[in-house]
Amino acid sequence: MKMILALLLAAALPALAENTNKVDEQLEDKFAQAVVLARAGLYDEADAICQQILVQKPDQPTIKQLQREIEEMRQRRQAQDPGYTLRHKLEQMLVPEIHFREAAPGDIIDYLTAQSKELSPDKTALNFVWMVPADVPVKPVTLNLKKVPLADVLDYVTQLAGLKYRVEAHAVVIYKPETEKPIPPATEPNAKSK
Repeated sequence: MKMILALLLAAALPALAENTNKVDEQLEDKFAQAVVLARAGLYDEADAICQQILVQKPDQPTIKQLQREIEEMRQRRQAQDPGYTLRHKLEQMLVPEIHFREAAPGDIIDYLTAQSKELSPDKTALNFVWMVPADVPVKPVTLNLKKVPLADVLDYVTQLAGLKYRVEAHAVVIYKPETEKPIPPATEPNAKSK
């Protein structure tokens, strides 16, 4: 009986070793992907791949070190660019469908606020601040989009309406850009009379 078990085990070991090598190669590929994503600034995606690796092989000090480095890079980026986190949220939220015909841009921004609350994992709305004076005329907007990042919708709305926006640490500020004043033509210096 022991002899049969030994023979079965001996026959199974090469197949087991081959499967282990395939798993290790797949994990190495995932690790390489995580490194590339982290260097590209896609920290959430890189961390998600690290989590996948740790599910299969929990005691991986290299992966845990990479996760620490990813968190340090994220914190450094946030310190340098206070709007980074909010901008990332705008890029990650996909609006399933949007249809507006000759709508006021303010109404579309109100809609985007409600959509951000539905799309956000923690169900909190993004903060949009409307800094366009009431007496300033704003062009109406027509949009028909499907499965578009919230950032792209915001780009379209502001461009079509002749507005601009900036992403700050805790809010997206929508404003009317100041019109550039024309530069007066160059004049010759006054000539002295004789």
